[in-house]
Amino acid sequence: MKYRIKRLDFNVAYACNLSCKGCISLSDFDRRGVESLKDIKEQCETWSKILDPSVISIFGGEPLLHPRIKQVLDLIRKHWPNAVIKFITNGYLLRRYDPEMWFTFGSLEMQISIHRQDHESLITKEIKRIVKCRSGWSTTRGNVDKHRQLELHNKDLTIYKSKFKTFVMPYRLENGEIKPFKSNPKKAHSICGSPNVPILYRNKLYKCAPLPNILELDKGKHYKYKGVDPDGDVEGLVKKINKPEAVCSMCPESKNHSIDHFKKENVHVKDID
Repeated sequence: MKYRIKRLDFNVAYACNLSCKGCISLSDFDRRGVESLKDIKEQCETWSKILDPSVISIFGGEPLLHPRIKQVLDLIRKHWPNAVIKFITNGYLLRRYDPEMWFTFGSLEMQISIHRQDHESLITKEIKRIVKCRSGWSTTRGNVDKHRQLELHNKDLTIYKSKFKTFVMPYRLENGEIKPFKSNPKKAHSICGSPNVPILYRNKLYKCAPLPNILELDKGKHYKYKGVDPDGDVEGLVKKINKPEAVCSMCPESKNHSIDHFKKENVHVKDID
């Protein structure tokens, strides 16, 4: 049976060129490496027979750190030919790539997350480099979808700046150790930034993006959740998308535990600062 879902995050990189306090991918814990192309291919072959998402988000870490990112996107497109591919990046490393590449995947949506307000001009420069490759762009300005401040549309590519000023921390730190908040699950779920987006991470499906990252660092000390294997209870996880569960108690129930990612002291850019 194939399950139709709105969106699926697909993790392809653990490393990031940023170190952001409170990052849902825990970039501030010096994560390293990327998912191998072989493993990505195997996950595509397996999970494309199980999940039918309208949107697939290429997730990290920073996906642009993957040395074979074009092949990764080609694999995603091959196995999910009708899905919109959302490529989530902080944009700093776009300078490494031929801008023509972004027009070759069909129905690609590039979400460029602005973290440091003092660096936004660097990101704008890279967007202009891509836009120059084609004519016929249309522009949408304003608060289109809460965080979508500026959208540029072409036949094969949509680009938009994403401005989440504050991020709710998915964990608390106690003497440098990650621990759950032990909140009310319903209250925590009500302020969740991605309450309806499961993630594919190392060939397992998880309820949300922070979970597998936290579990990997925690090593069973404080968190007991397990991801779902391809032959596991996928239906059970799908039915609980966008619903509070006990595991939601790991996150805070108040936005008081938020980090301002526009501030320089909260975001370190490794190859610039």
